[in-house]
Amino acid sequence: MKHFYKIFSLLLVISCGGGGASSPEAVIPPTQNIPPQPLFKESPIRLIDAASYYSQACNNPSFQFLIPTKINEDGFIDFIAHFWCDSITPAEFDDQPVKDALVAYISDGFGGYTIDNIKAFGSINAQLGGASRKYSRGDLNGDGKDDFAFAMNWEDGRASYDYNSMIANYARPSILMSGESGYTIERLGNADWGHSVQIKDSKALFGGHSSQAFELIDSKWVDISDQYNDLSFASFLVYDDFIINSVRRDGMQGLELLENNQVISSLMTEESFKVNFEGWNNKGTGKYDQLGVYEIRGENYFHGMTTEMCRQDDQIIATINASKLKSGEIIEGGFYSETDTDPVVIFTFYEIKNKELVEKQIEVIGEEINHNFNFFDCMDVNGDQMSDIVAQVFSQPWDDQDDNEGVPEVYINTGNGYMNIDTSSWPTYSINDGSQGYLFDVDSSGTFDLVMFPLKLNISGDVEIFLSNRHVAN
Repeated sequence: MKHFYKIFSLLLVISCGGGGASSPEAVIPPTQNIPPQPLFKESPIRLIDAASYYSQACNNPSFQFLIPTKINEDGFIDFIAHFWCDSITPAEFDDQPVKDALVAYISDGFGGYTIDNIKAFGSINAQLGGASRKYSRGDLNGDGKDDFAFAMNWEDGRASYDYNSMIANYARPSILMSGESGYTIERLGNADWGHSVQIKDSKALFGGHSSQAFELIDSKWVDISDQYNDLSFASFLVYDDFIINSVRRDGMQGLELLENNQVISSLMTEESFKVNFEGWNNKGTGKYDQLGVYEIRGENYFHGMTTEMCRQDDQIIATINASKLKSGEIIEGGFYSETDTDPVVIFTFYEIKNKELVEKQIEVIGEEINHNFNFFDCMDVNGDQMSDIVAQVFSQPWDDQDDNEGVPEVYINTGNGYMNIDTSSWPTYSINDGSQGYLFDVDSSGTFDLVMFPLKLNISGDVEIFLSNRHVAN
């Protein structure tokens, strides 16, 4: 009987488990519909309003920059913010410095941030010395850490209609120089109406109403301005041993290619005619300047000048900033004000062939020229080893055409052009105020995160960072 039970038990084991794959009654689990992983996490990292720091200058400053960098050694990026105060008497003469404030957000390695100006700058009330217009990132002192050069001015809305008021907009260039534990603030050269800046190796180059250049040699700044005596006020790009300048002179505007301070190639557009124009610095004063009108892509625009450039492999990507009349046609000799216009930004593309600057015909599918912005990034955001374009558009709730609610405009490189991708499902800045944003790998995961912050601190100075789960999709 014992043998019978053993055989019977064995048959039960075989019939229940051994031949299940070939049994006609085997059950196949149903296919599960797994929803795609969202691009960004639902809840943002929040950097708190730095009111106790910038309020030393004013209560509602412009939030000019939120610069990602590494100050401590954890896996998260730290940030340096720069705030500056707008004039309380716009279009009037003022010779006092623009008040400003630097704020350092230090990561804790777990997605949290604290403000620590002492660690970053050695001072609670750190300042650059005015309004920053552009900055450039590089390693000036060769310590393997980021340094930053700033084009500075006192252009806060004060008057600029004569020589004295123009000079009152001048400020000295500034440097944030990395050290063992933070940054020192250095001011160089002469005061100028600084608008453009580039770092090349150990050199800091500044463009304003005059050109200034300095090289860090044995921990001391040496003036080398004679080597770079023609740096554009509007924008310039260092390209190997060349300088590409944005210029407007003699009724023409465009780009010039320089080698050893000599123009060796140019691409210029002649203005169609002139008008009388009241700019934002002279708003309401009735003081008009002559301004050129240029035809771009078959349309007439005020001003029209290249204001930003980046190098993408051997290609130069540039933006032409101009403005269009809100309604009607621009009439030669007419009188117009900034308030009569809307800004436009147009992408253009170039390359250097045999020391000659050549424009390239590149298609940008879905280009949105009515979204205003000062800055854009050239970087690979979707992981296909081709650099894309990310425009840091100004989102303004009172202007429907510009209201991206903090989300940047993203143009993916298709190999033979660029395509504006749909970002309508992306999270937006939660505060109903003017804002802007960019993409950066904040948590060192290898994918790009969404960083958003206000243009001006009317309501709040909170920063919102949405970490990404994967690469940006085409």
